[in-house]
Amino acid sequence: MVYDYILKNGTVINFQTMQTEIKDIYIKDGVFAEETSDATAQFVIDAKGKYVLPGLVDEHVHLNVSNSNIGSNADLLCIPMGVTTAVDAGTCGWTNFEGFYNYNIVRYVPNVLAYLHVSPYGVHSGCIHEENHDPADFNEREILKKALKYRDTIVGLKVRMCKATLGDYGIAPLKRTVEIADKIGKQTARHCVVDVHYDDLPDNVSVQEILDTLRAGDVITHVMQTHGETMFESDGSVRDALKKARKRGIWVDDCHGRVHWSFANLKNAYADGFYPDIISSDVVRISTFVKPGSSLVHAMCVNSAAGMKELDIFKAVTYTPAKALGILDRAGTLDVGKPADVCIMDVQQTNEEYQDWWGGTCKGNKCFVPLMTLKDGVIVYRQTFF
Repeated sequence: MVYDYILKNGTVINFQTMQTEIKDIYIKDGVFAEETSDATAQFVIDAKGKYVLPGLVDEHVHLNVSNSNIGSNADLLCIPMGVTTAVDAGTCGWTNFEGFYNYNIVRYVPNVLAYLHVSPYGVHSGCIHEENHDPADFNEREILKKALKYRDTIVGLKVRMCKATLGDYGIAPLKRTVEIADKIGKQTARHCVVDVHYDDLPDNVSVQEILDTLRAGDVITHVMQTHGETMFESDGSVRDALKKARKRGIWVDDCHGRVHWSFANLKNAYADGFYPDIISSDVVRISTFVKPGSSLVHAMCVNSAAGMKELDIFKAVTYTPAKALGILDRAGTLDVGKPADVCIMDVQQTNEEYQDWWGGTCKGNKCFVPLMTLKDGVIVYRQTFF
């Protein structure tokens, strides 16, 4: 058989066993294919000494570049970083989602999915004031209509739990979001994920309340953030509330950004043996390729410097986010028959000193360097030296 591509000699990870092997990957007609005894290919790429990964999944990023003040361009941000699937994290609500879909999502090279914000107009970060989280403004009928019409794109709902958005509403906005998500789930016959932005909380809502309100399969983001009530005890250990929440099925997202983490918190969590399930970038327009929150790959490098293991980092940006989103049929694996989305990744040693937003520093150890990105079996990015 003549394949379109054979990726030879690459290191492949089995994310169920966390074992690696040297393996050839075959691509034909845009999907991963079975090997045949008479295999030849139009193009053969030698990936010896490199990882051949599923295309990376950035589970929390902002990509509405046309009609928001914070969206980055997915083609520029994602493809050079090996990201072939990304989830816009509530940049839009039901009033402006269709503009985002028609002007951006359908035109982007990477697959862009979305959390629909429960607030009508989505995230207002950087404006005069943040979006309003009065539960009375969460238009269940319109949210449900959008979730059903775009069921292949909208994977869940976004709500921001912080002083800037909550006012005096306390836990009520999250409870209302979960109610709406349950109704969407019943009509779509799949879990509608609730993605919670957790940040500096007002006095009338607690971390424990948030975690108790979330369901198995929901995502708590910014767990390494530094403001107000954090996820850490006074001795630096991770609070039992978060550990128990993960045990009952809540996904823990590092959700990097610029301001939502510190090296002190990363190191404390890893010293306690607690690692995020998901690493995401939370990049917005003004932080695109601007440190300390410049890209998903930068977040990977920082987590490595703080003590997270190489294979665990790869899992947190491929298989696990795809599983959490219920999209393993189209992302997160190299399984035969699945879309041939690939990131060929080199791992190089580095002595770079990384910085966080708060003045903390950490000497780097590993630098992750995307060498090639394939989307649906087509090369869409390649380093000049590979």
